[in-house]
Amino acid sequence: MDDTQYPDDDLATFFGSPDARHAALDAQRAADTASGDGGPAQAPATRVSPADAELASFFDSPDAPAGDGAAREARLMPPPPVGPSAPPPPTGPEAVRRRRVGRALAVILGLIGLGVFAGLGVVAWLSQGLPSLDQIENPRNLLATEVLTADGMELARYYDGENRTWVSLDEMSHFVPDALIATEDRRFYQHWGVDAYAIGAIIKDALTGRGTRGASTITMQLARNLYRDATGFQVGERSIVRKAKEILIAVRIERTYTKPEVLEAYLNTVPFLYNAYGIEAASQTFFSKTAAELDASEAATLVGMLAANSRFNPCLAEGGTSAECLGADGEVLTESVNQASIDRRNVVLTNMRAQGVLDEAAYQEARAAPIRLAFDVYSHEDNIAPHFAEVLRLWFKDWAEANGYDPYKDGLVIHTTIDSRMQALAAQAVEEEMDRLQGIVNRGWGSSANPFSFWWSRNTAVVNEYIRETDRFRSLTAGDNTSAEDAVAQLRQNSAFMDSLKTARTRLEAGLIAMDPTSGQVKAWVGGRDFVLNKYDHGGQARRQPGSTFKLFAYTTAFNNGYSPQSGVFDSPFRWGDWAPQNSGGGYAGYTTLAEGLRASRNVVAARITKHFGTSEIARTAYQMGIRTPLELPEFDAATCPPFQARKNDCYPRSIALGTQDVSLLEMVTAYATIANYGVYHGPTLEEERPANADVPPQIVLAVDRIEDRYGNVIADFTPVAREVLNPSTAYTTFDAMRAVVRAGTGRGLGGFRGVSALDVAGKTGTTQENADGWFIGMTPQLVVGSWTGFDDRRITYPSTSVGQGGRTGLRNVGAFLSKLQTEGDEEIKLDADLRFERPENFQPPSRRSRIGDAGYWPGDARRGGGSSRRGGSSAGGNRQNRTADRPARDALNNFNNRNRGGSGGGSAPAAEPRPQTQGGGSGGRIGW
Repeated sequence: MDDTQYPDDDLATFFGSPDARHAALDAQRAADTASGDGGPAQAPATRVSPADAELASFFDSPDAPAGDGAAREARLMPPPPVGPSAPPPPTGPEAVRRRRVGRALAVILGLIGLGVFAGLGVVAWLSQGLPSLDQIENPRNLLATEVLTADGMELARYYDGENRTWVSLDEMSHFVPDALIATEDRRFYQHWGVDAYAIGAIIKDALTGRGTRGASTITMQLARNLYRDATGFQVGERSIVRKAKEILIAVRIERTYTKPEVLEAYLNTVPFLYNAYGIEAASQTFFSKTAAELDASEAATLVGMLAANSRFNPCLAEGGTSAECLGADGEVLTESVNQASIDRRNVVLTNMRAQGVLDEAAYQEARAAPIRLAFDVYSHEDNIAPHFAEVLRLWFKDWAEANGYDPYKDGLVIHTTIDSRMQALAAQAVEEEMDRLQGIVNRGWGSSANPFSFWWSRNTAVVNEYIRETDRFRSLTAGDNTSAEDAVAQLRQNSAFMDSLKTARTRLEAGLIAMDPTSGQVKAWVGGRDFVLNKYDHGGQARRQPGSTFKLFAYTTAFNNGYSPQSGVFDSPFRWGDWAPQNSGGGYAGYTTLAEGLRASRNVVAARITKHFGTSEIARTAYQMGIRTPLELPEFDAATCPPFQARKNDCYPRSIALGTQDVSLLEMVTAYATIANYGVYHGPTLEEERPANADVPPQIVLAVDRIEDRYGNVIADFTPVAREVLNPSTAYTTFDAMRAVVRAGTGRGLGGFRGVSALDVAGKTGTTQENADGWFIGMTPQLVVGSWTGFDDRRITYPSTSVGQGGRTGLRNVGAFLSKLQTEGDEEIKLDADLRFERPENFQPPSRRSRIGDAGYWPGDARRGGGSSRRGGSSAGGNRQNRTADRPARDALNNFNNRNRGGSGGGSAPAAEPRPQTQGGGSGGRIGW
């Protein structure tokens, strides 16, 4: 053992510095080498102990850890593994290539990752504002409201901006979808909304400088049609962002709908010209046929338009007016002369042949055929019942909004009760008769050469008022240079202007309503002669004095209270307060019956009935039977005379039975239908809420059957409720009494129309003061028809009673319509000539045969002389009672007879007590003398 002692400084240096240790070891090895080789004598070798050798070996090893405390840590480490050492890193060209490829792949994968993240960000950004999946699953297509007649014909369409009617693929000609796919998207059934081949072709064309082409699939175009705002579509603009949005929406659409559903949606939303959207509207516009009736050439024409509507418009003609499909000569085009449209159609036909849709023969035939047009842009003015359609629109708008629907965009379907065949015949009858009557009136107020000249020259103030209401007058007086008087004088010198004004203002108007009394449904509604010239409806909106047609309610009141048509009444002059009723044309019949008074339309008889029962009783009967216009006098407030409920006689005019209160034709026809239906009324009650729009009559619902949503679900049913308001015996008695009016009374002219005399008809004429209005309402067991005629300005009247009486005005419209119905109508709509208005079961005729009224005096009558002639005309002496009217005994007798009937004071008669509505009326008794 080596006991050599080392100084502490040497030990610290040795263990603290690796260099010192290596230097000491090197010196020791050098000394050992010199002594072993026999060289020169060296200093005696220092003997190394085994411990020092071990330390030297430890610190000399390259595997030993370095640093302070290494020895202690080395004792804790396991021995190094025994085995071959790791191979050296590869070298050479191949190794270098591999390292380069690896680095390139890493870069590429990194870029792909970044691209994915960037793409997701772009998609997220583009998706802002795009429709959600829920919106795509429930798209809100703008579908027009469709109005249909009872026999399935289209009557009108209501829409806001887009005229569109949805039809299924099964309701289209197969040429339409085939032409579309062959031309617009041949791989429609193979792609998922985006055609990768088409996009690749675009890239290739762009790189090779061949220009650009379209790559929008049908689904992408559908996305554009449905969501124009979301995609930011603008006509003529090319945008990558918009195209990307279309792709995103198209993918969502393809995930939601089947291919046929996508195809159907596209064909129903694609825009055409003339405000037509969808293939059905386009087919109706250009060819006046449904989409199901399109042939190959027509389908190819419409599909060809999709590339550029204006350029390929078949109505385009040089020098013509495409907006109206007019040629250079001003005539409506029946064949297209637009060569661009023809060429485009042929391109589509070629594509159809290439895709196997057409064989060679069919292709050649379609290609050789001209594009035959039947242009018919939808216009509200052109439908078969334009006045009715407008009134219906006003009502429907309020109804839809109150029930949470859009009246113009939700695709609702209104099924009306109008029969298109009856409507056409009614419109034709009114047109023919009113043209004839207009000529008579023109000559009556002037001459054939100068119509209405006499009236026009005699009513200078009225004519000046007409001038001031014109746009020409307003434009002349808009500045400060022309006074109103000068403008009127200037326009009066303009003969063309004055002739036009006279024609417009002196134009006769008319309305006609036909109703099925058994159901209460309106079958025809003619609101005027020409909707373009006058849009005001004279069937349901206009309210005019009904004249003697209102006497229905006076006689019905009498019959319902037990009085017989043979009950007596004096047709003689009398005064009721400050009113002295007179018969039309003068003269009196003396003692007569109720039936005769009705047949001859005696005003005095109707006035006596009114005075006996009271004006409120007549009004109550009218309200029960269907009148929905307030009959109360306007000077009373609602507290004094509540509308429809006033029981005071003073609330109504004493002349109420003579038709002095304005009502509509529709409500009068409804009331007459109550009689023709044995006392059963159809229509809204007085308690039901009235339309919010005052221009809409409550009975408009009688022309509506039901309303469906776009899927055919019934969302509202308007079948009128039947209510018995009169006993059947009263209704039959009234109808039977009115038969005489048509057979031998003021309505006897009805029998002169061919086919009408065989019908069981009852009715009543009506003529108002100064011959301003002419009415007639006729009843049959199957149909009630009423007509009004007159001028919009009541200051213009018929020139004479012989021209303007209802039997020669309104009656002719009704007669012409019934005649056309029986001689020209389909068998389904003809009236049964063998059908009679039969007596009801358990019929009980009215039992009272006593008189209503005396020889002219009632309590409150003025004691005036004046006689009567039984057959018209008035004698100087009058009858015996009138001649002795100043005798005290007569006065005393009258006071005694009327002691229980209100005394001798003036004023209106007291209201009669309500009587039970039993068949046959009350018991016998005498009312008046």
